[in-house]
Amino acid sequence: MPTETDDARILIVDDDARNLDALEVMLESSGCSFVRAQSGDEALIAMLQYDFAAIILDIRMPGMNGIELAHLVKQRRRTRDVPILFLTAHLVDDADVLRGYGVGAVDYLSKPLNADILRSKVAVFVELFRKTRQLAAINAALQTEAVERHRAQQALAQANQELELRVAERTAALTVAHRGVRENEERLRLAMDVAQMAAWEWDVDAGRITWSTDPEALFGFPAGAFGPELRVTRAVHPEDKARVEAAVSSALATGLYECEYRVVRPSAAVVWVTERGQVLRRGDGTVEKIVGVSRDVSAQRRAEQEGERLLVREREARDEAERQSRFKDEFLATLSHELRTPINAILGWLSILSRGEAVRDPAKAIAVIQRNAQMQAKLIEDLLEMNKLTSGTARLDVALVDVKSTVDNALQALQPTAEAKGIRLTADIDPAVPQMAADGRRLQQVIWNLVHNAIKFTPDQGGVEVAVTRTSTSVQIRVTDNGQGISPDFLPYVFDRFRQADSSATRGAWGLGIGLSIAKHIVELHGGTIVATSGGSGQGSTFIVHLPASRLATATNGSVEVPGPHGLALQDGTMHSAAG
Repeated sequence: MPTETDDARILIVDDDARNLDALEVMLESSGCSFVRAQSGDEALIAMLQYDFAAIILDIRMPGMNGIELAHLVKQRRRTRDVPILFLTAHLVDDADVLRGYGVGAVDYLSKPLNADILRSKVAVFVELFRKTRQLAAINAALQTEAVERHRAQQALAQANQELELRVAERTAALTVAHRGVRENEERLRLAMDVAQMAAWEWDVDAGRITWSTDPEALFGFPAGAFGPELRVTRAVHPEDKARVEAAVSSALATGLYECEYRVVRPSAAVVWVTERGQVLRRGDGTVEKIVGVSRDVSAQRRAEQEGERLLVREREARDEAERQSRFKDEFLATLSHELRTPINAILGWLSILSRGEAVRDPAKAIAVIQRNAQMQAKLIEDLLEMNKLTSGTARLDVALVDVKSTVDNALQALQPTAEAKGIRLTADIDPAVPQMAADGRRLQQVIWNLVHNAIKFTPDQGGVEVAVTRTSTSVQIRVTDNGQGISPDFLPYVFDRFRQADSSATRGAWGLGIGLSIAKHIVELHGGTIVATSGGSGQGSTFIVHLPASRLATATNGSVEVPGPHGLALQDGTMHSAAG
C-alpha cells in the first residue's frame, strides 16, 4: 500500500489481479506508487482517499465498466483533470472509441501491452503531475512576488475567460472526441505557460529543434537570438558551455538528459534554465531525436541567492554584536582596574595620614596622592570627552591658533613623563605654517594624546619626534616613535574605541584605550584625517594628522575669514554660521 510520503500515485483498475500484477511490474521503474482496484466501486473509494497522477483503466469489467467509471471520474471536480488511459483485450469499434474520448480518455492501449510505450505515456503524466506540485511549492515560497503574481493571475483569468468564450463559440462545431482532446491540450499548454516551461523535440541529425512555444519570448530574448534552429544554447553563459556539452554527451550514452545552465540576454541579464529529456533511438540503435522540456527557474535562483545574502548579513551582524559585547566586557574590566589602582594608592596614603602616623617625607605622600588623583581625573575626563564626541554633542570653540605654541605646550606638559623613561622629545616645526582656525584646547589634546601614546609604548632611552609641515592641501602633524610598533593584525583597529592590542590585566601600559579614538574624532570635527602606519612589532609607529589648508588664516582688509567643513566661518575671531 502507498504511504503519505509517496511522490506520485497511479490508480490501476482491472478485475483480474494478474493484470494488476503485470502492470505494477511494467511500471516498477517509474518511481511511482500504485493503488490497485478490481472494480469500479473500489476505484471510487480510492479516489476519495488519494490524488492520482494518472488512471489506467480496463474497459471490460463486470458491474460498472470502464466507460461508466470514467464518466463518474470526470464529473468530480477533484478528479476531472486526471488523465485516463484505457486498456482493452478486445477489438474496439469506433463508437466505443468515441465514447471513451468523450468521457475524458487520453489514449487507448490494447493487450498485450508494449511495456516501453506504457512507461513512456505514464512518465509524461507523472512528470506533469510532479511539475504541477513543484509549481505550487514554488508559488508558496515566492511570497515576495505577490504583486506580480496577482497581475499574472488577473491576466490569466482574463485569458481563461477569452478561452472559455472561444471554446463556447466553437462547441457546436466540434465533435465530442475533438472537444475532449482540445481541452486537455489547452490545460497542458496553460500549465506549461504558468510554469514558464516549454516542451521541445531535437532532431539530432538535422540539428533542428521544434518547440511547443516560442522559446525566445519565453526566456525574454529578442526575435532571432536563438538562430533559425531555435537553439537556446546559442546564448549560453561561457562558464556553462562545458557543462551543457557534458550533459549532451552523457545523454547520448545513458539515454537521459538533464542539465541546468545560464543564458545571457543582449542586455547582459542572466536567465537560469533547467532542462530534462530523453533520447529516442531508431530500431538499429542510432539516435533519432531527444525530447524534453525547458523551464525558466531564474526567480527561484534569485530567491535562493537573496536568502543566502540575508543569511550572510545576519551572520555578520551577529558576529559584530558578539565582538562589541566582548569589547564592552574587556572595557569594563579595564575601567575597573584603571580606577581601582589610583584609588588604592590614594586611600592607602590617606589612611596613614589620618591615623597620625609619622611620615618620613610628607611632601612625597602628598605628591603621590596628587598624581594618582590627576590620573583618575584624566580617566574620567577622557570618558566624558568620548561620550560627547560619539553622541554628537561636542562643539568646537574655534579661534585663531598658533600651531607651534600648541605643539610646544603639549610637549612641555609631557616632558616630565618622557624624562622619567629617559625618552628624547624633539620637535621640527615649519615656520611657514601660519595660524589656523581651530579649537586650540582640543587640538592640543590631539597632540598630547598622540605623543603620550608614543611615550607609553616606547622603551626607556627611546625617542619621539613631532614634525609640523605645510603641503599644498593641508597642514601635516607627524608623531613618530621607535617603540614597540603595531602589529599588522591590529593596525586597522588602532582608532577603535576601547581597543587595545593587549587588553589583559597584566599589560605593561595603563589606560582605557580611548585616547587615539578621541584624537580621531577631534581631527574629523576639524575636517581633517588621521592615519597610522607601522612596520610591525618592534618597528616603531607613525601617526599623521592632515588638517585642511582651507582652515589656514588669511588676512583680508584687517579681518580673517576661514570656511570650515560644516559651513562655519571665522570672522574677527568669532565663529558664525556661514548660512546666516
